[in-house]
Amino acid sequence: MASLAHLHKVKLGRSSSRKKGFGFNKGPNKKGESSNLKWLLYAITAFATIVIFQAFRWQILYADKFKDLSQEQYMSTQISIAPRGKVIASDGTVLAVDEPVWNVFATLSKDEKERKMFFDNKEKFVTEVSGILAVEKEEIDKKLTDDFVYAPLKKHISTEKKNALATTEIFGKGTNGFGLHFEREEKRNYPNNTLAAHVLGFFGKDAEGKTIGQYGLQGYYFGDISGRSGYSYEEKDSYGNVILTSEYQPILPREGKDFKLTIVPNLQNKVEKILEEGVRRTRAKSGSVIIMDPSTGAILVMANYPTYNPGEYWRAPEASVLKNKAVSDVYEYGSIQKPLTIAIALEEKLIDRNYICEDKQGFLDLYKVTGYEDLKGSKIYTWNRKAAGSLDIADIFKTSNNPCTARTALTVDAQKYYSKLKEFGIGEFIGIGLQDESTSYLKPFEFWTKLDVITSAYGQGISATALQAISAFNPFANDGVRMRPYIIEEITDEKETIKIKPQAISQPISKETANIIKDSLKVAVERGLLSGAVKQVLEYPVAAKTGTAQIAKVGEEGYRSDYTNDTVIGFAPIDKPKMIMLVRLEEPQTAGFSSLTTAPLWEEIFLAIADDMEIKKKN
Repeated sequence: MASLAHLHKVKLGRSSSRKKGFGFNKGPNKKGESSNLKWLLYAITAFATIVIFQAFRWQILYADKFKDLSQEQYMSTQISIAPRGKVIASDGTVLAVDEPVWNVFATLSKDEKERKMFFDNKEKFVTEVSGILAVEKEEIDKKLTDDFVYAPLKKHISTEKKNALATTEIFGKGTNGFGLHFEREEKRNYPNNTLAAHVLGFFGKDAEGKTIGQYGLQGYYFGDISGRSGYSYEEKDSYGNVILTSEYQPILPREGKDFKLTIVPNLQNKVEKILEEGVRRTRAKSGSVIIMDPSTGAILVMANYPTYNPGEYWRAPEASVLKNKAVSDVYEYGSIQKPLTIAIALEEKLIDRNYICEDKQGFLDLYKVTGYEDLKGSKIYTWNRKAAGSLDIADIFKTSNNPCTARTALTVDAQKYYSKLKEFGIGEFIGIGLQDESTSYLKPFEFWTKLDVITSAYGQGISATALQAISAFNPFANDGVRMRPYIIEEITDEKETIKIKPQAISQPISKETANIIKDSLKVAVERGLLSGAVKQVLEYPVAAKTGTAQIAKVGEEGYRSDYTNDTVIGFAPIDKPKMIMLVRLEEPQTAGFSSLTTAPLWEEIFLAIADDMEIKKKN
């Protein structure tokens, strides 16, 4: 019974509790209100936090973005594209210039009458447009679908074709231009195609598709040629009208600068054609020619083969064709170094113009002259490994005698010899203003040994670009003075014209020494330096030197035995030289000596330009 009574009390208690809670006991209601208020506060706090966070994002993190958006509602930006500068040759011939081209589109509004007129005459439209654009009718027809609004037809058409389209009344009288839209662009044009291509370079695209200058002059001076676009900012009212009283600060466009080169088109054109024939004839890997005015340093010709059309640079068979090898390729240039070595000895008064070298063995024992144990048994030889006998300076040049040249170099203090090479420009960057210009590496003097003096004396183990080589040789044609080579004659902008003046950068030898070398080179040519195959050039007062250089192996010591780099450099006339010319063939396959490969090519080019240069034959 006790248990049942207990259960009964519990039941009554619950019923009583529910009854009291209906309105007579306020305790549970206050607790609920407190809970609801707490959730309301949480919600308000969360909402406030979101508002504050968004305000922070909009006003702090994205302030510039929303500022720009707001400005778009009342500001307009006008962009003025600056015209790019042109490049001309010394006689005013245009080598590179911008010309307008047009992208043409078919365009049609949603107006039913216009669309009906267009599609009723669609076949005639396709026929007329395809004929002018030289595009297949089917290619245009498939773009003109029933619902088309804007369809590209062709890019980069000429102004003549654009005008022809714009004036054609396809849909009847007074409908010229209906259904067509034109967008103007500027295209870089090269009127003379491949002429001086490696000097000019081209305008290409970077990884992001933006126009950028690449190689040559247009690569080096891209910013100057391109100029600067102009911008103007105008405030508008709510209807989009410009507020004329509003103040704004426009950025005016700056036109690109014009460049006038020292290149002579007539000479350049002749040389390029003959060089191509010479490279093909000798089956060389490439060929380069530089012709310079020795008294000023002005580059009259700079040519390379293989070549390309800068307006269609993407058609070049490989990237190496785009390089200007006359200024980019560093190579061991061989025996054209010998006159430099003899000149240094003359300048130091260690020999004189009557110097005689006795070559009784046909070789030079390297261990005997250096004392280096690791050179025991090593020798340098004459070209035919035979003793040459008594040689004067002209004969040393004519036979290109290595032992005599090396022995002469060893008479000079090594430090003095090294510093003179620097004065000749070996290892020195010229800075001609072409993007792909390189410089040779001349090993620091503290690492030089007697062996370096010996090998560099005859052009092995020492390197330069063709441009540096002709610059080093130039003092012999200019009374001992080395002029800075330059290829830009004038730079013109909106305000002024800057004229480039000739600049002497060193005088490594005296006029007397230069004359001794010049006369010896002339006699060497008369004695057959350029081989028996070269005869007509002997009718002119010419000084020259050949150079046949082995090619160093890649990734290992020693030199290749299969191919050489062949160079001939010379100048004329002897009394007052008007030109100095370097011709280089890379790895010719028809012969292993420059006298048989490059010398005939040097003669052919010289004979082609002698009259243009007003170089007369001997009396």
